[in-house]
Formats: sequence, structure tokens, C-alpha cells
Amino acid sequence: MKNKCIIAVALFAALLCLAGTSFGEPPSFPMVCRGGPGMRIMIAHDVDSDGNPTATSMWIYFKAAARPGSAGQPGPGECTWKEHTLKSGEPSSLFMHATHLEFAVQVESDGRISHDASGIRMNPEGNSDDAQKARYLTEGVLKGEVFYVKAYNAGGRVLVVTGFGD
Repeated sequence: MKNKCIIAVALFAALLCLAGTSFGEPPSFPMVCRGGPGMRIMIAHDVDSDGNPTATSMWIYFKAAARPGSAGQPGPGECTWKEHTLKSGEPSSLFMHATHLEFAVQVESDGRISHDASGIRMNPEGNSDDAQKARYLTEGVLKGEVFYVKAYNAGGRVLVVTGFGD
């Protein structure tokens, strides 16, 4: 009888582990990107009924690189998986959703983002973890820098960013 109880408890624990992995967030994989021409950012704020921001969504649109990140850095405006190239049909947009993030953007009359002595005038506001992550991404895109994320494919719609850095 004691062995049957131990077996039953072990089976129940195994089922809980399987359920946790099957219903949780899918596994994420490393990507490498380089900002620059051909890459663009779109930002949308969710607001409550009083007009106060409640969350921010950010999309980064890119071109798929011709080689994996392990073979070298992507070209300007490109992203790739670290271990292989994007497969046919995989999305060419990164997505980040944050609850503690607002942006300040200054745009010139010709549509360009303003610059001054302090740099590009597209700034995630505050010092929250979300603001630091958004700052890392926007600076990479706008300054043409290489940046690293971990992401998963959300059903062919977007690549959801779950981690930052190499």
C-alpha cells in the first residue's frame, strides 16, 4: 500500500510539472540585432478611462539577416537567431509589453526625431526595469548599435521579447 501511495504521489508530481511547462510561456531563444536603416519602432500606450497610461506596447520591425548570429553580426536594420536564420514565415518584428513605461518623443516638422546636445529625443521615461529595457532597445535601433534579446515566436504574429543582453 505504501508503494502505491509513493507511485501515485510521483505520478501526480510529474503531471504537475508537465502542466506547468505546457501552459507557461514558450521557451525563448537568443537573437542578435543591429539597429539602423530599415529598422523602425512603433509605440502604443494603453490608457484608462481618465486618459492615464496603464501599459505600453513596443514593436521593432526589422529585416531578416541572411546568416545566423553565430556566423557574425547582422547588417544594419537586421535581426537573426543566434544559432540559425529566421525560417520562412517567421515574423520580422519584436514585441515588448510593459506596465511601467512611458515615452517622451520630440518630432520635427519633416517627421525626423529631434536631436540636441543630449542626443536623440526619444526617451523611455523613468528608472523602472521596463524603462531600462526599452532604453536598451531604442538606443540600439536609433544609434545603429548591436543589441541582444531572447524571444519566442507567438504563433507567427510577433517575436515576443522575454530577455535582454547577450
